[in-house]
This record gives sequence, C-alpha cells and structure tokens, in this order.
Amino acid sequence: MSSAVVLGLDVGGSSVKYRLASAAPSERIPEALAQGTVSTPKKKPVAGLAAIARDVTGPHRLVAVVVAIPGLVDESSGTVLRSANLPALDGLSLGPALSAELDAPVGVINDGRAAAVAEARWGAGAGERDVFTLALGTGIAGSHIVDGRVVDGAHGIAGELGHVVVDPSGARCACGQRGCLETVVGAPALRRAWNRAGGEGSPKDLLSAYEAGDERAIRVVDRGAGALADAVLTLLALVDPGVIVVGGGLASTPHRLVVRARALVDERATFHRVPPIVPATLGKWAGAVGAVAEARHLADRVPVG
Repeated sequence: MSSAVVLGLDVGGSSVKYRLASAAPSERIPEALAQGTVSTPKKKPVAGLAAIARDVTGPHRLVAVVVAIPGLVDESSGTVLRSANLPALDGLSLGPALSAELDAPVGVINDGRAAAVAEARWGAGAGERDVFTLALGTGIAGSHIVDGRVVDGAHGIAGELGHVVVDPSGARCACGQRGCLETVVGAPALRRAWNRAGGEGSPKDLLSAYEAGDERAIRVVDRGAGALADAVLTLLALVDPGVIVVGGGLASTPHRLVVRARALVDERATFHRVPPIVPATLGKWAGAVGAVAEARHLADRVPVG
C-alpha cells in the first residue's frame, strides 16, 4: 500500500523548489523523501505545478499540498492577490484550481511566511519567542512570528518589508510604488546598479568585488546596505522583534551586505532596541520546508480517504 505524503512547493520567479515528506505528524523538521528544483511554469501555471506534483509524488498517495508564492495571497480562499514577480498568477484562485487537478487539498501561502515558519521553528529562530524573518532574493519577503504563530495582519499581508519605500524618487517597483526596498536591494536591482557602475556579472560577483576592495562595488553595496538598514529601523520602530533572521540568496555566505547593513543599523539607531540580526540556517530550502510543515497541518484539518 502506498504511503501518505505531503508536498511543499516554493515557487520563485525562475524556479520551483519542492520537498516531499511523510504526512505523519512530527515535531521534528520534515525529512525529505524527495527534494529538488525545477523551472517555474510560466504560461500555464496550474497545469505546470500539477505536473510537477505528480512527477514528484510518484507511487505515493498525496494527501495535501501547500504552495508558497512571492506576493500577496488570500489564504482563506487560496487566491493569489498580487505577485509582482509572477504576474500570471495575479487574481488566480490557485488553491481550488490545483486541488481539482490533484484531487487533494491545496493551500496557498506567502513565501516569506513559509520560510519564517521553518526558520522560527527549526532554524536560526528556534527557541526564540518573537522572530521576524527576512528573505533577500529576487524580491524581499518578510514574516513575523510570535509564540509560534504568524502575525499576518487584518488582511493577511503583514511583513512586506520589501515594499517599504526607502527612496521616494527612486525606480518604479513592480508593485507600482517608487523606491521600494526591492528596487535597491532586490537581486535584479543590485545587478543593474553593479552593471551601471562598470562591474560585470551577478550580485554574487558584486559581493566578491566588494570583499576585494573594489571601490565601485563598495559604493553599490553601501547604498544597498543603507537602504536595508533604513528599512530595518522602520521595522524596529513598528514591530520591535526579539530577533531578526535574514536569509535568501543575497544573505548567503559571506553575508557582506547583511553585515554592512547591521553596522549601519547600529550607527543610525536612536531610541530603537536593536535585536540580534542573525543569518538563516536552513538555506534555500526554508520556504519548501515551511510549506511542507503547513501541508501537514492542512492534511490534519482536511483528511483525505
């Protein structure tokens, strides 16, 4: 008899990270029965995600799926309200549509929330009561967890630090505002700034050049770190978290951008209580791990025969 499994899908602008785990409840981090990365389906997202789920599940019995999306979602209806980096999902009732394809309950959550759930429970925030997790990548996601529960606001969209305006006269953001943090510190924005400064390559190349003392890289990183520091100070004034966990591709070792931003937070803080600002420990799989954990809860609420 096939075993009951749950699936977490962490959908990004270019790739989908998946993690398949047993549906059996456990307090331990969900052990991966299968884990990997595939290209994000752009033209037919429902059919594409369904195909990924079927391929990953194989002979097992899929009893719940949770999809983590970079953007605003209505968890109660499984609808993607707005995804700046995946506009094909805007307004899509992804949960019901994917559930019909897979004949299993499907939940939809924000990717920052998924990563935060994992980091707060099993990662860098383990053992802490009040954790704010920030993920730096193509976009910037955030989520606040207190006593193990996500504080998601009256409309389920709290934590969007990437859309705090840090430069009112800055570039137009995909969300429609000008000068959001994402337009300065998001990976595409850093790449453009590095290229304009005469540098070549990716944001990782930028950070390597910064470490080597390249003056152009220092200017670009300092601007990005300054914007991140200002956003964190806003976060401290409004939320006052006990610890800030920073993850995502741009925060991976050697953490140059985050280290510089932390130094600027210390310099600029006045009345603020600056908490520990620590690197995430679950790496690029945090979103998929959190989605699997939420899928287990979903399976408990909506049992499938």
